[in-house]
Amino acid sequence: MSNKVIVGIYDAVGGPKTPIMRADGYQAGPTDKGEYVIAYCAKHSSPRMYRTWSNIRWGTPLRERKGILEVYINGKWQALKNFTSATKTDIQDYHQQLYGSWKVPKTWVFNDFGHITCYFFQDINKNRRLDGKERIHAEFVHTTPGNEAQSAQGKPVILTESHGCIHVEPSDIDNMIKNGYLNKGNTLIIHSYPDTAPIWPWGIGTPP
Repeated sequence: MSNKVIVGIYDAVGGPKTPIMRADGYQAGPTDKGEYVIAYCAKHSSPRMYRTWSNIRWGTPLRERKGILEVYINGKWQALKNFTSATKTDIQDYHQQLYGSWKVPKTWVFNDFGHITCYFFQDINKNRRLDGKERIHAEFVHTTPGNEAQSAQGKPVILTESHGCIHVEPSDIDNMIKNGYLNKGNTLIIHSYPDTAPIWPWGIGTPP
């Protein structure tokens, strides 16, 4: 008899069932099914793909000084243009879209991967450690700027399809991390769309 029990249920949305090319020039497709191991969770930076908004980590201090936008990175204030092509107007427009006010915020709230991202890998040698030829999987568990803004304003959080990552609500990823469900070394199983969800009894959970 299985000793597995359900300790929590969270909404999540992956990529589309059928691969498509998105308006941003990147292909979106089904999230890769399989069994993985959690590597770690951290604020994400993407210096190549999605560089405009995601090269700078969520929450990085942002300011305008003598007409120049600056971000506080590596212990010092540096020109924003060194990290992104986004202009002051781009930032104001995006903030208006997200939060309803046309301004430059005090922190970077535009990273496509939200305030925290959890990474996982295929554990080839079954030792539950990221080593050898193993690499971080190209899909992650994360939130989005839109969902972060909805949550911050007390609005209903509406999850949308990803390029292939797993989108979750900001409060949910925080809750999963707090409860230990996304701890380093834990198992993550991603099912294909036709799979039937497993049915287990409810139980009182403790961090894995």
